[in-house]
Amino acid sequence: MARKPYRVEVNYPQGGQPQFYLVKDVKVGQKKSKVKKYLGSGSPPTSRELAAFRRDYAFDLEMKAAKKKAQLNADCFRSSYLSNEEVINLEELRFIYRSFTDLLTVNEAESYEKNFEVSYVHGTTSIEGNTLSLAETHSLLEQGVAPNAKTLREINEVQNFKNVLLYRNRYKGKVTLDFIKTMHSMIMNNIDTESAGTFRRIDGIGIGGCDLSVTPADMIEMELKELIDEYYGSVMDSKHPFEAAVIFHYKFEMIHPFTDGNGRVGREVFNYLLLREKFPKLLFLGRDRDRYINALRLGNEDKFEEMIHLFYDLIMNQRMDILIENLQKVVTPIKKSGQMMLDDFPVVRND
Repeated sequence: MARKPYRVEVNYPQGGQPQFYLVKDVKVGQKKSKVKKYLGSGSPPTSRELAAFRRDYAFDLEMKAAKKKAQLNADCFRSSYLSNEEVINLEELRFIYRSFTDLLTVNEAESYEKNFEVSYVHGTTSIEGNTLSLAETHSLLEQGVAPNAKTLREINEVQNFKNVLLYRNRYKGKVTLDFIKTMHSMIMNNIDTESAGTFRRIDGIGIGGCDLSVTPADMIEMELKELIDEYYGSVMDSKHPFEAAVIFHYKFEMIHPFTDGNGRVGREVFNYLLLREKFPKLLFLGRDRDRYINALRLGNEDKFEEMIHLFYDLIMNQRMDILIENLQKVVTPIKKSGQMMLDDFPVVRND
């Protein structure tokens, strides 16, 4: 549904003049609350004054509402490794992201996603050694212009994400073995056609830059099924979804189900899990490669709290400030007649 307008609330203090507040109602599940901004006392605001108040105070109310929702929602989760403050911060990030995307027009949302995807594809491929620059990645994905002096493999590594994006955006179900295999087949298209979408059949495969043991080939399917069940079971049991997704990602990489492409597939699945829980996606930038690999090492040493905090720092540092900045830019425009917002489209879940 479209964003509900703010309302005016009047308080009548004993012996005093009526006080006027601009109010945004807040609801999370069955929990209800509100946030408000004082407008003045005495005479009620005129229509012109009220329009100005709504314009001037919208951002403040949206931020207060996100924080209030985060506080209400944080109590619904349990966490083994995140503090209560960190859970609240993650929930605030989630609700700011939802407020921001709810306020975008269809065209704005499409443009925002395209720009993000270019940065994401550049990051997730550069972690694996791809040398295309951000500008070259943009030209290839958006204009179909292949850069000079790059290998065909590097070009295909980037170009394949066009189909990955289309598939991910259409798919609304749970993560399954078929979903993982399909992701892999698209990511490895024209790179390793024979093994694309097929679990590895041999052992002796390692993780680049790490001295870590991986699952024997004959146990891959069983361990992946157990991992998928573990993730959805933990979320159903109220484990915080960000923490559950990080643990899923670490264990997926330790299973290492494919001969090649495990990192790119694993990061895609990780972000898909975040998206399904209405979190913003995480950028895996080339400059963060050492921190990312170190996080996996920490997991292998059973230092899950340190590993999860590395991922927590990455997403908070990457997304919070820029989302707040973007929310401030879009919070005041009013929907024009005939202009569709994201929430005008019903979403059908196939879980």
